[in-house]
Amino acid sequence: MTPDATAPRPAPRGVVFGWDIRSELPFSYLRAGTGTTLDVEESEPGPEPTGDPLLAWEPRPEHPFRARLHPIEGGYGVWIEGMGGFTERAGDPGDAPLLTMPLGVEPVRREERLWGIPAALGLIRRGDVAAHAAAVEIDGRALLFAGPGRFGKTTLAARLLQDGHRVLAEDLACIRPADPPVVLPGPAMLRVRRDVYERLHIDGAHPVADDPERLHLALDRELRGSGDPVPLAGILFLRRGASDVELFRVRSDQYLPELWSVSFNLPIDEDRLRHFDKVAQVAFSVPLWVLDRPLTFDTLDDVIERLVSTCLES
Repeated sequence: MTPDATAPRPAPRGVVFGWDIRSELPFSYLRAGTGTTLDVEESEPGPEPTGDPLLAWEPRPEHPFRARLHPIEGGYGVWIEGMGGFTERAGDPGDAPLLTMPLGVEPVRREERLWGIPAALGLIRRGDVAAHAAAVEIDGRALLFAGPGRFGKTTLAARLLQDGHRVLAEDLACIRPADPPVVLPGPAMLRVRRDVYERLHIDGAHPVADDPERLHLALDRELRGSGDPVPLAGILFLRRGASDVELFRVRSDQYLPELWSVSFNLPIDEDRLRHFDKVAQVAFSVPLWVLDRPLTFDTLDDVIERLVSTCLES
C-alpha cells in the first residue's frame, strides 16, 4: 500500500524516543509531549528478501524470533519471521523520517517489534546511541541497566515502578550524547514473566497482551510522563551469580567495550566509526557501575536500596 503523497497528514499521536508519532494506526505505548516528527504507516509485507543479510538474529530470550536486516533504497528493511517486513527510511529532504509496519498483524506485538530493531536503525541514523538496556527515572535522573536477556533488567524496572519511579525503557534505551548525556523515554511498556508479575504485584501497568511465558503491560497513562529528555546519572552493567549483592564503580576505559557490546550498530566501517565515537562520548561522561547479585526475589529490596543510595550520590 503506497500512501497518497498529496493527502493530508494525520495529527501527531504521542511521543517515543523523542519522536512525535504522526500516524493513523493504533498504538498502546505512546507518551505525552512533543518531539521531531516521525511518520509511521502500514505497507504490504512484500516477499521475503533474498541474498545475504547485513545482520541476522536467531531466537533468544530477549528476542524470541528470527529476523534479518537488508539494505533497501533510502534505508533498511527488517524481515521478522511470522510477522513480515518493516522498513526504516530517512525521508526526502525536508520530510520526516518514515517507519513502516506490515499489514494484517496483531497491533500490540507489531508495535513492540517496531520499537525494537526498526526504531534502533532510526536512532543511530540521527546520531543517538541505541542500547540494549532498561532505564528508570529516579528523582529526575535516569539510571540505565544494561545486559543480555535473563539478567533481570525488566524485573529491576518493574520493582522500581512499585516504589513510585518512572520506567523510561524496558529493553531498548535511547541515549543522546550531550553534556550531560540524556535518555529519551521509549515506549511505555513492560514485558514481564508471569512469576515476576505475580510476585511483585505490579501496580501502575495493565496487561494488553499475553504469551505463555510473559505478560505485555502498558504503563498507566498517569505514570507515563512526557517524552522529554532525562539527564543520565549512570549506567549499571548487570551480572548474575554472586552469592551476595555486589555494586562497584568501574573505569570508563575498561568498560567502554561493554557499552559498545550492548549498543546497536551496523556492520559498515563508516557507520561503526561514527557510532563508536558516540558510545565513547557517553562512556566517558557518566559513572559506570557493575551490579552482581543472585537473581532471587529475596535480594531485590537490598539491590534497590544499594543502587539508589550509591549510584545517585556520585
